[in-house]
Amino acid sequence: MGLLAKITPSSNVQVGRPLADRIEVAVPSIAAIAARGASHLPAPVRRRALISALARAEGAFNRGDYEAVFALFTNATRYVPPPALSTTPISGRAAILEFWHSIGARFRNSTIENLSLDEAAPERFTRTLRLTHQTEDSEISYVIRQVTKLHHGRVVSQVNEQID
Repeated sequence: MGLLAKITPSSNVQVGRPLADRIEVAVPSIAAIAARGASHLPAPVRRRALISALARAEGAFNRGDYEAVFALFTNATRYVPPPALSTTPISGRAAILEFWHSIGARFRNSTIENLSLDEAAPERFTRTLRLTHQTEDSEISYVIRQVTKLHHGRVVSQVNEQID
């Protein structure tokens, strides 16, 4: 299958997914090369690129497109979910996706809001974000600090720590 066929909307790719997200989901190795290249940019440029990528991730999460959010996670990624949802670490992209799909089924709506990018080192970044989950009759909202470690442009670890 050619690259164009992989990134063209079909039954397994959400229509309305931005082109950059379609590429990331269909061919994560290309996205990882771009991420690895960005890690070598001067710090101010790397920071702007990361802010842009995190804004895309925010959009993907808010539309429930977990495949786009976690496209660069590996089969061995170590993930610590937000403590308000679980205190059990998860290993691997498939298990992380399963976790978030179960959260999507549990809540009518889940959103994130990027509050700040606190650190943007070449293979590690830290951000602060607000998560909100709604059911028909209740809402929980909390702020977390998220530390993400990268290796060759792929996420190898992400730890979420509640701070409010």
